[in-house]
Amino acid sequence: MGLKDNLKAVKAEINTEEQFIENFIKGERFIRKYKLYIFALIAILVVWFAISFISNKINQRNLKESNEIYTSLLNNPSDKELLAKLKNKNTNLYAIFLMKEFASDINNTEIKSQLQSLSTNSNTNHLLKNIISLSLGEKSIFLKDYDKILQAYQLLAEGKIEQADILLSQIKDDSALSQIAKNLKHYQGISQ
Repeated sequence: MGLKDNLKAVKAEINTEEQFIENFIKGERFIRKYKLYIFALIAILVVWFAISFISNKINQRNLKESNEIYTSLLNNPSDKELLAKLKNKNTNLYAIFLMKEFASDINNTEIKSQLQSLSTNSNTNHLLKNIISLSLGEKSIFLKDYDKILQAYQLLAEGKIEQADILLSQIKDDSALSQIAKNLKHYQGISQ
C-alpha cells in the first residue's frame, strides 16, 4: 500500500508541475502574440503619466506665480506692470482684483470697462462672469436667486415686507439659497 500511495503522490506532483509548465507556455504564447500591443500600452501609459506630471507641475508653478503677483498687487495696487502680468497669467485673479478695486471706487469707468470686457472673455470662469455682471448692476441668469435675495434684503431694509415676501417666494426649495430666503422671511416677521 505504501508504494501505491507514493505513486499517487508522484503522479499528483507531476500533474501539478505539468499544469504549471502548460500555463507558463500559454502565457508565453499570449505575450508573443500580443507583444506589440502590450508594449504600446505600456508606452502610452508612461507617456500619459509623464505628460500629466509635467502639466501638473507647470500649473502649480503658474498658480504660485499668479498668487505672488496678486499678493504684490494687494500691497501696491497702482503698479501697472504687475497688473499686466496678472492679466496674462491668470484672468480670473485679475478679474477678482479689478472687482475689489471697483468696489472701493464705483465711479472708475476704466475699471468698469475692463470688467465688462472680462465678462465676455472666454478665458474667464463662467461663475466669475456672472458675479462680474451682477457687480456691474446687470442681471445674471445664473445668479438669479442670489439677485432676488439681494433685492428682497433691500426691500426689507426699506420696510416693504410684502414685496420682499413675493421675491423670496420665487426662490425654489431645491435652490442652494432657499434656506437663506426662509431665514429672511422668518426674521422679518414673514411667516410661511
